Order: sequence, then structure tokens, then C-alpha cells
Amino acid sequence: MSSREIHVVVVGGSWAGVTAVHDLMQLSHLTYPRLHITLVEQRTHYFHKTGIIRGLADKKYAEQMFIPYNRVFSHSGMSNPNHRFVCARLRHVHENFIEVEGGGRLFFDYLILATGTEYKSLPVTSSTTAEECYTQYQAMRLAMEAANRILFVGGGAVGVGLCGEIAEMYPNKTITLVHAREKLLNQDISDSFATTTEIRLQKMGVNVVLGESVIPPDFGADVIYSTGAPPGAYANSDRKNTLGDAASIAPSVATSVVPHSAGVSPTTAVNGSIPHNNSIAMSVAGNGTVNEEKMRGMYHHYAPSAAPSIVSSVSSSDPHSHKYRFQWVVQPQEVVTQTGRRIECDLTVWTTGSRPQTGFMKTLMPSSEKRPLVDRASGSVLVRPTLQLADPKYPHIFAVGDVNSLSISEKYATSAVNQAKRAVENIKTLIDDCYDFRIKMSTAMARETASKAMLVPYTGTKKGVVVALGKSQEVSNTWFAKINSWARGGKRGRKYLIDKAQKMLNY
Repeated sequence: MSSREIHVVVVGGSWAGVTAVHDLMQLSHLTYPRLHITLVEQRTHYFHKTGIIRGLADKKYAEQMFIPYNRVFSHSGMSNPNHRFVCARLRHVHENFIEVEGGGRLFFDYLILATGTEYKSLPVTSSTTAEECYTQYQAMRLAMEAANRILFVGGGAVGVGLCGEIAEMYPNKTITLVHAREKLLNQDISDSFATTTEIRLQKMGVNVVLGESVIPPDFGADVIYSTGAPPGAYANSDRKNTLGDAASIAPSVATSVVPHSAGVSPTTAVNGSIPHNNSIAMSVAGNGTVNEEKMRGMYHHYAPSAAPSIVSSVSSSDPHSHKYRFQWVVQPQEVVTQTGRRIECDLTVWTTGSRPQTGFMKTLMPSSEKRPLVDRASGSVLVRPTLQLADPKYPHIFAVGDVNSLSISEKYATSAVNQAKRAVENIKTLIDDCYDFRIKMSTAMARETASKAMLVPYTGTKKGVVVALGKSQEVSNTWFAKINSWARGGKRGRKYLIDKAQKMLNY
């Protein structure tokens, strides 16, 4: 049993990050009593991304998707003062410390990056509070309820799943799915699986258009961002955002122009305001730490009483929280593909994929220009089979889950969990081999010791793929996946692993 003080920082509080914290806590409890664990996450609550499709279509399900982190460090009902949760956005990574938004520094002996990906085309994934995220859901849900003709652009897992949900809930709506590739879903999916999925969607009444591209709006523009804020939910006084009452709202009407390249005509929208993520009093205390009592009060019964306006848009003074353009505006419009095909609809929903969040890596210098830390094409962190950074200069930094450079077939929740477990196992090996670059050895000696350590590579996760098409239908690629889905309560679309997420966070 080691008595050395060891600091491990985990960035990202989803499947991989929370799993890493759990396994590190086991080491702390059984072997390393002076192991200090810090979980850094920009959201005040765990956001169940795995169930994003169900939450966008089902209000009751959405109310369960925001789970506080206040119990994440509980072990047998007891908390440990060596461990802490920091609610902050990661800004920069350095060799032995990270910088978070606001200027704070957190030093580490080992760092696990589990920051996941950013889904730019859906604003709900950029939300940092449960209230803000729930508001995003309300706006999109009401827009889809009001639209008779809905166009989904992007036939990956999210686009296909959303089409299935909406087609099941609203069988009389005209739903079109446009996908740039010649088959649906990801490249690792077999042609037969993709074809079966396409046929299922068509039987549900979805018009599937393959091999066509739609020029996207500028998701990088820092302009109007539609969230459909409930009337009376927020007040905006001299651009200082705080919670307010209905009497303090004074929306103004403005013209919002969707880029001409998207083939959508100008529309009129209502502008309101939404609070800065750090000013939402019910979720975040003034010092940037989470108010646990109020967080507990929000879980499982967060439901704003006021209904959002379908065509409302929200502008934000926070350059990080709201940096993309979205318009949930329901009105007749025409979208033009790159081949000139015209598609008429009342609402366009972009589900065009995600990209790893790795901008914070710019401050970490590679050992040579020939050995980059981030893949320029995909934006993912380059790793070795042991899940350490590919650059041998940083054997104490690991990247797990969607943020790393493993193949697309490893971008699933089960894979992220197993990668986190393997990373913690390898950190234990490094600790046992006395690898401590801050205290025990010089940097050169530490790297040499780490290079000789018998670390175990991550070899992949055997899994079946299940794509839910609403609550009652799904497509599975193996009998194992079908049986596993049945064992978890029938159709995957009913839960989307929300029960496992609740258990993971001790709820």
C-alpha cells in the first residue's frame, strides 16, 4: 500500500470520465489512501447524451436526463475529502497542470482526458446547466410538434433515431431524411444493416434521400441561437443576465436570416435572453462550485411551468456557451441540395455529426513537428494502444472515449467504459513502478521508467449495435445485441441506458 500523495485529474463527466473516477476511487479505498481525484466537468449536471434522441421526442424522458454529480464520489455512503468535483470548462493542458476557465490551475501526476465530442448542429449538446438544456429540448420539441413537414439533414445514428422517434409519434407528418453517403449510419456499419435500417424507416413513412448533400449553415457564427426560452423565465437588464419574473420580459421582434447557401428564406423570430451559465443561481454557487442541495432538488422533477414559444430565439453574452446559430422556426421553406434538388419543408433539423473537443491541446507542445498530438483531419487526440498520448513525451496523460483517435467502431458507451477501465489499470501500473514525474524522479528518468512499464493495451470491445426507431422498433446486427436489448427491458428505445447512468452516478 502506497503512502505517497498522488493527484489524478479526470476531465469529462460522461461514461468514460465517471467510470475512471469510480475505478480510481477503488484504488484510493483499497491501495492508495493519499490518492487525490479531481473530476472537471463544464456542466453542472451529468447530461445523458446516450438518450438524446429519446429526450428530444419525449418530455417525460428528458426530465430524467440531468443527474447531479454530488454523489459521484460517494463510497458506501461516505464522501472522501481527498476527492472533488470542479464545475468549469477546460481551457488549456500543460505538461503537469491544466487551466480552467476563470484562470484556475489544477496540478496532476496523471491526467485522463474524457471530453467527448461536440455536436455542433444540436444546441442542446452545448448547454451547461440542466435548466438551459431542458429549455433547448422544449423549443425543439414544440417546433417538431407544430411542423407538418420535417427535414432531417444527416443520416447518422442521431438522424436515423430522431426520424424513427418522430415518425412513430406523428405518423401523419411528412418526414424526409437526407444523407450525403450512399448508405445510412456510420462507416463501420455493414451494408446489410444500413439497408435494413433504410427499409424500416421507409415502412414508417420516412422519405430517405441518399447521396445528396445540403450546404449547411455557418454553425461557427456567433449570432442568434434559438432555444425557445419560456416566456417569463429570464430577465435581461443592461445585458446583466439573472433569473427574473414574467413582468421583466420585453421580447423584441427582429428579422433573422438563415444563410442563403442553405436555401432557406428569411424569417421573423422573437428575441429574448438567457442567463450566462455561471449566473444560474439554482445550479452554481458564486465560487464556481456546485450547490449540492439545490442540485438534488432539480433531479427528476425539473419541469418549467411556462411553455416556450416555437419561434423564439435567444442571444447570449457568453461567447462559449452560445457560439452556434440555430433557428427552430416553423414556416414553409425550401432547401436545395448540391445537385439542385429542391425539398419543401416547414422545419429543418441538422444532425450532421460531431467533432472531438480538443482545442485545449494547443498549449501542449509535441516532442517534434513530425509527431503531432492531435490528428489534423479528425481533430481527435492521437493515442497509443495503451491509451496514453502517442507522443512518448507524455506517458502520464491518457485520452479515452470519443476524444481519442481509435476507430469509429470504438465510439460507443460500452467502449468508452472499457477504455476508462484500461487507462486506470495502466495508471496503477505506473504508480506501482514509482513513476511520479513531479516528486520522485526527473522528467527524463520518469519517461524512461514509464517506457519500461508493462502496460496492457486496449484491444477493443466486442459489442452488438442496436439502433432504436422509436419505442417499439429497433434494428440489431447480432443475436447477442438482440438478446442483450431484450434483457435490459425490451426495446432499447425505452431507456437508452438511462438506468445504468443513474446507477453510475449513485442515484
